[in-house]
Amino acid sequence: MTFEEQNYSQCFAAEEKQAHDSQAFQFESNKHLDATAEELIRSTSHIKRFVERWQADPNFQEQMALNPSKTVSHYGLNIDPEEIEPLWDRGDGEKLDEAASVSESVKRWEEALKFDPVQSVKAVMTIVKDPRYHAWRERQIARTASQFLPSFQGQIAHAPVCFELSKGCSGGCWFCGISAPRLDDIFYYTPENAKLWRNVLEVMKEMLGPVAGAGFCYWATDPMDNPDYEKYCSDFHDILGIFPQTTTALPLRNVERTRSFLKLSQEKGCLLNRFSIISLKMLDQVHEAFSADELAFVKLVLQNKESKIPKANAGRARKRQQGKDENGLPEQGTIACVTGFLFNMVERSVKLISPCNADERWPLGYIVYDEGTFSNADDLKVLLERMISNQMPLSIQPSDVIRFRRDLQYESLPDGFRLSTRIKKFNFRNDLYFKELGEVIQQGDKTVEALVSLFESFGVSSARTFDTLNLMFERGILDNEPEPKSMK
Repeated sequence: MTFEEQNYSQCFAAEEKQAHDSQAFQFESNKHLDATAEELIRSTSHIKRFVERWQADPNFQEQMALNPSKTVSHYGLNIDPEEIEPLWDRGDGEKLDEAASVSESVKRWEEALKFDPVQSVKAVMTIVKDPRYHAWRERQIARTASQFLPSFQGQIAHAPVCFELSKGCSGGCWFCGISAPRLDDIFYYTPENAKLWRNVLEVMKEMLGPVAGAGFCYWATDPMDNPDYEKYCSDFHDILGIFPQTTTALPLRNVERTRSFLKLSQEKGCLLNRFSIISLKMLDQVHEAFSADELAFVKLVLQNKESKIPKANAGRARKRQQGKDENGLPEQGTIACVTGFLFNMVERSVKLISPCNADERWPLGYIVYDEGTFSNADDLKVLLERMISNQMPLSIQPSDVIRFRRDLQYESLPDGFRLSTRIKKFNFRNDLYFKELGEVIQQGDKTVEALVSLFESFGVSSARTFDTLNLMFERGILDNEPEPKSMK
């Protein structure tokens, strides 16, 4: 008998090339750069700015084709266009083929691109105090591995926790993948709120361990809507040891505040923040307000309509597209990047969530497994323990109703069965036991206890059936979606 897990990697080579990290949040290291690496990145800041302009602005590309020197001068780019010709000839900033003709400037840019500050914070993700959360997170990652293209799956942080420090967002982006409501209230840093905030962080540290430091402080919010955001981030750093990464669409609301925040962030060891660029006009303004050196460690997420980066098919973008031709919709069906706890500090609420492709059941691109409210640290401990106990068993339970995930296509085989998505397939073959087991599970109406008893009557040991079901459980094959409140 065999169990085989296969990716359709070759089939999607072309599609993966078009997958982006435009919405998927990636953790960045809070480890301070050594002087050599910092100098390398800063020395290529004008090339970075060139690539941003090239990717965002088709008119810029046309101007470069007509008069490269005049164009880079007009945009204040301190670069020699001939030295970086392989970049603007290709225009994508991707890794270049090794060649003797490649200039020193391009070689330095290539070296800067190789710098990957992700690993040290990813290492924190492995230091999980509660084995139940660790196993649950691994199952969610296994599930999404058969739902998202490998290139996109690899960019999802599956962060353990995030915090909304306001209720709603003033940005109002039409493409918002989580349909952020209008800004309605703010969690100000009052003495009472500051105490609650620090207590919440202590609870997360106590319950999850160091992994809690891999969280961040925004979701369906913009960090800059909260005038006390810097204080919250500093507390986060004090208690959890990491200064959280920030993404904002409002860097221009108060340029001096943004500039000071970037300085604070880097002083605390956060190596990368992000600005969401929603129009070419905004790109012009950002490039005018901040020098290339100031933005050396700031990723510009190019959301303007001229950019070729697709919007995730979730939230408002998905709703806007409904009823239209869906053939051109991107494969990326979520911007969600948390597999853990979503807090709203205004409402004192917590949801247990994980990414999925947006659909009618989960239009915002994430599953809500559980939710509740709290008033203080003691309440929160009780709430989180209930969520963990109820939603994160280490193995299947006798009373669980066993069925396959609804997005998996079931196929009966002569010697077993196959489950597949367009990304991956799971083969259970070379044993008639698999064939019978698959058919029973596909019916979706039996508990573990009933299923084990049924196969025992045919001479299959309970241990074997439990082992097989737990294998499916660990691989994220079995359905455990709750019904959204609106469907109950």
